[in-house]
Amino acid sequence: MEKFVSSWSDGKTLPENYIFPPEQRPGKLILPTSNYVTPVIDLGKLDGPDHSIVVHQILQACQELGAFQVFNHGVARRLMDDARQMLDEFFKLPAEDKSALITSDPNSKFKMYTSTVNYDEEKIHLWRDAFQQVCTPLEECIPHWPAKPAKYREIIEEYTRKVNELGLRILDLICEGLGIEAGYFANEQSQHIELIVNHYPVCPDPTLTLGVGKHSDRSLITILMQGSVPGLQIFKDDEWVGVDPIPEAFVVHIGNIMQIASNGKLLNGDHRAVTNAYEARESAVLFFMPTKDCFIEPAKALITAENPPLYRGFRYHEYLAAHNTARRLKDPDLLLKPFRI
Repeated sequence: MEKFVSSWSDGKTLPENYIFPPEQRPGKLILPTSNYVTPVIDLGKLDGPDHSIVVHQILQACQELGAFQVFNHGVARRLMDDARQMLDEFFKLPAEDKSALITSDPNSKFKMYTSTVNYDEEKIHLWRDAFQQVCTPLEECIPHWPAKPAKYREIIEEYTRKVNELGLRILDLICEGLGIEAGYFANEQSQHIELIVNHYPVCPDPTLTLGVGKHSDRSLITILMQGSVPGLQIFKDDEWVGVDPIPEAFVVHIGNIMQIASNGKLLNGDHRAVTNAYEARESAVLFFMPTKDCFIEPAKALITAENPPLYRGFRYHEYLAAHNTARRLKDPDLLLKPFRI
């Protein structure tokens, strides 16, 4: 645990190996801005006369920004608050309890890390501690999750089930907006689910470092729960804009796999996480991803003579290899370039 930021930081000193190059630093853009509002969509209107309007709002957000927020989504506020409390309590556990969960086993269903899983290979570290938890098959994974706090497994299991239902619903709404058959993504393309929880301790100088750098997700879609502390930013029109946290809302990100499956009709929005000097922040991110051997290609219903495929077909494990290479070389162009026609 000695490498974990929360174990050694005094909130006053920022080590040199956490200071990003000038062109990557957040600078003064460390708080939510008001010059662009991330679409906030009311899913409660889906059962009424505004159904088609809601579907259009989702599709438009996916095309223009690659992200949106949803409320009235069917996940109880009580459950969201309980999950936030469990995650907060987890990071406040004694170091000896958390140390037992640190592993180098790549196949582990639960692992803690600081910065990234490639910490020892990094020159510059991220200002975060985190854990990654596999959630499928759920019944097989739960015994590998932390036994502390006492209700962790019970609450996070319920939370995962409900957000999974929401994710499948959103995927069907995307299908409707694209004009492809309902349930198109409710198969191997979305059956591997992982939860990543980020803890960003109070930072001595948020203008010089990042919690998570600029990136797009390796998922079909990603559903993120923020707390009350701002920190998520989305790249829009060559500038970073903040996503104001709404306690009862989820942020939905379009991932790289959805951009490919939609034949480029939907955008894999770039985003990052900044830190702050006053309060620690946490976020819980559920990734809806294909299984490793799942075959990925643009949906045939979207391919015509006028709209030929932009990407070749491939197995998801090929994409994961490209993703790891792009991350190691810090070259985001390598995420999709190997699959473009």
